[in-house]
Amino acid sequence: MDVRVLGCSGTYPSAHIPASGYLVSGPESRVWLDCGTGTFAALQGVVDFVTVDALMISHLHSDHCLDIFPFYYALRLHPSKPQRFPVYAPPGTRDHLVALIAGDNKAIFSEVFDFHEVDGGDTIEVGEIRMEFVRTEHPLPTLACSIRTDGHRLVYSADSGPGGELATLANDADSFICEATYQNGHGGPPLHLSASEAGELARRSGVGALFLTHLFPTLDHRRSQEEAANAWQQTPVVLEPGMVLRAEHSGIELV
Repeated sequence: MDVRVLGCSGTYPSAHIPASGYLVSGPESRVWLDCGTGTFAALQGVVDFVTVDALMISHLHSDHCLDIFPFYYALRLHPSKPQRFPVYAPPGTRDHLVALIAGDNKAIFSEVFDFHEVDGGDTIEVGEIRMEFVRTEHPLPTLACSIRTDGHRLVYSADSGPGGELATLANDADSFICEATYQNGHGGPPLHLSASEAGELARRSGVGALFLTHLFPTLDHRRSQEEAANAWQQTPVVLEPGMVLRAEHSGIELV
């Protein structure tokens, strides 16, 4: 399994870092995981978008979903006219998104997208890529996911406060991509994790490797890494666009 970072900026894209998005590739299948602002351009820089097998949206905040609109037009106007592209998302996603471009015309996505509602406790398979979901602590219905292929289990937090079911999902994960929006002294409502909380969660869960994502653009990311390291008692990797996490069995490396 390869996980390519398309974007990892928290809340909004910065000058050189798109918002949240990842391309998960197994031996034969590809899933675009979250489509935040700027990630569709990044996706096109590495693959032909019609070769992606499915899109998974963790929740409806703009930094995780807005690039579905350029993707929609790219598919709709593509010479080969691809149809019924699978989109997996929390309940209500289709109606909410279609209202932004078509008002009450809920059928406008139907020729291009095939929406599937998923929620906590659900499992899907896209080829050899198996994804299991739990609800996180966040204002909108938000799904963290466990991704399993090639004997490796990777957990993606999406957005999460310290509650919810994320800790249960992360338990004994081989690798953990965890949001770390806040820092000590620079926090906010319990809708997100601080870097220290991400590190503490990784320590309690016994994860094999920790990757920090969704860091707020104006904060010093080296400090976030240090705060997470103090809590985890190991040094995590701060994700950057273009990084590829290659996972095989229980090991993972950057390539």
